[in-house]
Amino acid sequence: MNSNNLEQSIKIERVFLIGAEGGGISITRRIGELGEKFYYKHSEFDPTNEGLDVYIEREYDSFEEPFELINNKYCWYLLYVITVHDDFKCFVRDKLVERLNNDSVKPDRLGARKYDWEDALKIKLKCNSTTENKSFWKFEVVKR
Repeated sequence: MNSNNLEQSIKIERVFLIGAEGGGISITRRIGELGEKFYYKHSEFDPTNEGLDVYIEREYDSFEEPFELINNKYCWYLLYVITVHDDFKCFVRDKLVERLNNDSVKPDRLGARKYDWEDALKIKLKCNSTTENKSFWKFEVVKR
């Protein structure tokens, strides 16, 4: 197979993208004859021209690997969700609820992001307070 055929047989799609002012975090999937790979990208813009810009790109064998990196390092649920691919909605949904509960996130802290995540993941998020004054989140799948 020549290189033109190889290039034409590769499918590239963004499967997860969240953003904030001046930056974003994404996971891209590349599917080709050798299987699929996932690429984590993190970028931050430095408006001060102090050289503090950030650009990181790494390759992984699964979606879960780079997502766990994001989940362990950032309060990603507070960022603006732009894309969650259908193949990963259930995984991200479960991680979102798990993280909201682990961090005991109050509804007012999540604010309008609640509606963004509900729309992106096709769910309805509900929060109850426990006797220990912690927040307990759960979800219902929205049929559309």
